[in-house]
Amino acid sequence: MNAIHIRIGNNLQRIRKHRQLSLDKLADLTKVSKGMLHQIERGETQPTVTTVWKIATGLNISFSSLLKEDEAVVSIAARKEIPDLTEDNGNCRVYLLFPFDPQTRIEMFTIILSPTCNYVSLPHNDGVQEYITVTSGVFNLQIKDEVYALPEGQAIRFAGNVEHRYINKSDEDVTIQVVMYYAES
Repeated sequence: MNAIHIRIGNNLQRIRKHRQLSLDKLADLTKVSKGMLHQIERGETQPTVTTVWKIATGLNISFSSLLKEDEAVVSIAARKEIPDLTEDNGNCRVYLLFPFDPQTRIEMFTIILSPTCNYVSLPHNDGVQEYITVTSGVFNLQIKDEVYALPEGQAIRFAGNVEHRYINKSDEDVTIQVVMYYAES
C-alpha cells in the first residue's frame, strides 16, 4: 500500500492526463496553484483536506477517487491508526474506509473530531449528499446559520453543496461515520 500522498499524486496525475489537462488548466479549474499541484502529483507534499476537496470539486469527481487504491472484489475495512488526512491543525482526522464506487456512487469515511475542532467544509458539487451517523460523543453540524447538535446514535442527511462546519464543543473526541453520495453528473 502506498502512502496516502503518493496515492493522491498518482491518482491526480492519471486523471489529469486522461482528461488531457495541463497543470495550468488544472490550476484554473481547482483554484489550487500550479506549483502545489505539481508537488502533489510528484508526491512531495501531503495536501490538506481542503486542498483535496478543491481538486475534487474542480474536476467534478468524488473526494475518495483521489485517495483510492486498486479495487478488490471483497473489501474489509478497518480504521487505520494514522489518518489519511487531517485538517484544523490535526483536530479533524479523516480515515478513508471505502473509496468512491462508480456503481453505488458512494464513498465512506470515519472522521474523529478532537475537542475544539471547528472544521469548515467548502461546498461540494451539486448533487452531493452527505449522510452522517454519530458513533460517539455529541456532534455539532452547522449548515449556513443553523446548528444541529446530534448525540451518539443519531444521523443526519443534507445536500453538501453549501458551506458546512463540523464542530466538537465537548471535552472528548467525537466520532462520525460519513457516507458521501455523488449523483450522476
